[in-house]
Amino acid sequence: MNTGAGNEEVPRDVRLLHLILATQGIQSYQDHVPLQLMDFAYRYTCGVLQDAVLYNDHAYASANGGASAGMSNAPLSNEDIRLAIAARTNYQFKPVPPKKLLLKLAAERNEKPLPPVMPAWGVRLPPEKYCLTAKDWELDEEEDEGPEGEAKRQRTQVVEKTIGESLDERTSILENISDLGPPDMVHLKKHNTSSSSKHPYLGTFLYYTGADVSNSATIAALLNSLSNIIGEEAQIWFGKEKHWKVTEATYCTYNVFSKVDVRVTCKFPGQVESYMIDGLGNKVSETDRLWTETFVSAVVRALISADADVDDFTSVVEIRKINPFLTKECASLFLKGFEELYNDGPKLGCSEDLQVPTRCNNYLVDAFVKCVQLTGMWEDGIAILNRITREDHTASYLIAKLHLLNNQEIKAVKVMYDTIKLNPLDGEMLTLQAQYCLNKKKLDLALPIAVKAVNSTPSYFKPWSVLVETYIQKGDYEKALLTLNSCPMVTHKDKYVLKRVNNPQPEDLHLPLPMDVTLPNVTSLSSLEIAAEHEKVDHNLLNLAAANLKSTFAKAYKLLTDIVLETGWESLLKYRTKVFVMEDEFKKENAQPSLDSSSGSSEAANGSAGSQFKKKRLCERWLDNLFMLLYEDLRTYTMYRAQVMHFEAQQLDLEKTTLEWELLGLVSERLGHHREAAQCYERGLGLRFAVRSSRKLLDYYTEQKKKTANVEALNKLNDQILDLVVNLTVWFHRWYCSFSPKIILALSALISEVGRTKVENEIKVKYENNRGVYDLVRDNILYLEEYGLIEND
Repeated sequence: MNTGAGNEEVPRDVRLLHLILATQGIQSYQDHVPLQLMDFAYRYTCGVLQDAVLYNDHAYASANGGASAGMSNAPLSNEDIRLAIAARTNYQFKPVPPKKLLLKLAAERNEKPLPPVMPAWGVRLPPEKYCLTAKDWELDEEEDEGPEGEAKRQRTQVVEKTIGESLDERTSILENISDLGPPDMVHLKKHNTSSSSKHPYLGTFLYYTGADVSNSATIAALLNSLSNIIGEEAQIWFGKEKHWKVTEATYCTYNVFSKVDVRVTCKFPGQVESYMIDGLGNKVSETDRLWTETFVSAVVRALISADADVDDFTSVVEIRKINPFLTKECASLFLKGFEELYNDGPKLGCSEDLQVPTRCNNYLVDAFVKCVQLTGMWEDGIAILNRITREDHTASYLIAKLHLLNNQEIKAVKVMYDTIKLNPLDGEMLTLQAQYCLNKKKLDLALPIAVKAVNSTPSYFKPWSVLVETYIQKGDYEKALLTLNSCPMVTHKDKYVLKRVNNPQPEDLHLPLPMDVTLPNVTSLSSLEIAAEHEKVDHNLLNLAAANLKSTFAKAYKLLTDIVLETGWESLLKYRTKVFVMEDEFKKENAQPSLDSSSGSSEAANGSAGSQFKKKRLCERWLDNLFMLLYEDLRTYTMYRAQVMHFEAQQLDLEKTTLEWELLGLVSERLGHHREAAQCYERGLGLRFAVRSSRKLLDYYTEQKKKTANVEALNKLNDQILDLVVNLTVWFHRWYCSFSPKIILALSALISEVGRTKVENEIKVKYENNRGVYDLVRDNILYLEEYGLIEND
């Protein structure tokens, strides 16, 4: 290509194309190539702008009630153009198989030895089935699409009796929502293209958490992607293969701050409508602040409900849980929204162990702390809190808390000192300082600070519990019991959990088993076997009331078990008799005194007994009930240990089901016998996989690593943690969950200690014959790499 003559006559766009080609090292090409590229650019730009105009017209027509469809003169926005580009990209460009996938396929093919070549005339080639000359790579890609391909096609859904009834149900409950609200919901109107029935249309819905709902364009792109996934090929629908085409999709997400429900509807092809409705069903004008509140509300719901008790039989299973921080832009947007909405945080409510939410203790703050932990954006979080502290000095408590979580103890101590010096009655900071001194075994410092914290915030449970822990560690069990008896209990709140909009029948639930990842001990777990275990287990063991304690009652029970762990049951009863009024003493004191006053010594004795009685306190009914629950747990644990000792003496193996081992482990853990609890969990997992036992063991092994200095023991713990992380990741994937903060943090700590290469290689070797396991865990590794939480070896 000769470019030396007449540069002045060459159009500007053609000169730019010459420069672009030159930067890519392309020097030789025909004259018409730049013209073709320029023509393509013009046609593509024109098409995108025409589509954006259509989206803009539809949007304004929807906002004006459809009165001026096609006649809008409003200027185009960035959202219109982004939506047009996304829609055009989805149906015009087919993704090319990545280089790594092709290399992987080639390596798998090359691992198989070629058959011996038979002596014959002609070209000496292997049989045709071993040749790649006629292989279509698109077919190969469909056979193995990685961990997301099959999962994307297999979507859990609930079938509606009447199309749109789930949307009506959601609208009807908006007025009565008093917590973080229901999970996001996607409603689909589908058409069976291969059906000849009179009613080929069907309504389904499913739930979401963690999706990007920062604006209507991102939601529309999600719905469009979901429509393409469902419509591109046949779906396995209740055991039969059916072809579906989505004609309409609606995404609903609840804004907790302003109590409105945001809805985006896509009618395929082309029309997009977004609107917001309040509790009465009236439409609300959209503003940028409402969209910020909506995005922050969705992230808070995703973080607070993550790692909920997956063993709860009432939990929502028809839900897709996504990591809300897959990109740094989403994390930065949430931190920006937190700073903007910090003063409105109490509107979201607080955890179940707090009486009322405050600016420093609410669900928004809890989600903010989790976000900083998961992304490692400590500096950004501290900078935001420093700006907030200029207007609200109580936010210094959060700065100290983040420093402690980031192992910056010197900075945390300085913040605590400066804040308490400025405000000596800051109850939250005093509680944090007392807890810090308690963890450092500085009991002489922790006690006066804890007493001061209780005096500053007497209506909160946390400072009282720290004071009880201090008395327990000092060995003053009488004061510990008296302080525990005085704790303010929260009786009117439950832990936030995701709830269904309506309760579907079992036959309406479509719960396909993802086939892209297989791990025999996990994915092949039979629900019938688990149900049979529940039927055989001892009901006394299954129905122990202490297992159902919640909120502050569960924490008070933990403090009571700490006392009995130090004193024993008999000594605990003596302390209880010494500080609390017993029933027989109360009856005796209320009895009529004897009229015989001739004996002076008798009067003196009665007077002494009366003074001792007056020094005692009445035991709260809830604490009296905890003593009864503690007795039941101790009786169960003692019988179990007696069984173990008997079978060991007889050199026999104690046989129980996985559920029984798990329940015995929970009893042991409640009583503070963590080593015995871990043994129960391990024996149960030796029989079959159990998610609750795996989660408990993961916590136990993580704590044991902090106390172990032996290299061999550390290596064994690291191997056990890796196995648990893989098993739990596969289990969550089986139930359509790809976001677990516990798994992410455990994997991050493991890689930081032993290295990324070793972790990846061990997974490849151990799970070489299990499809998709490495790719599934690698998604979390790539997430950690995105935020710089791990480094390449």
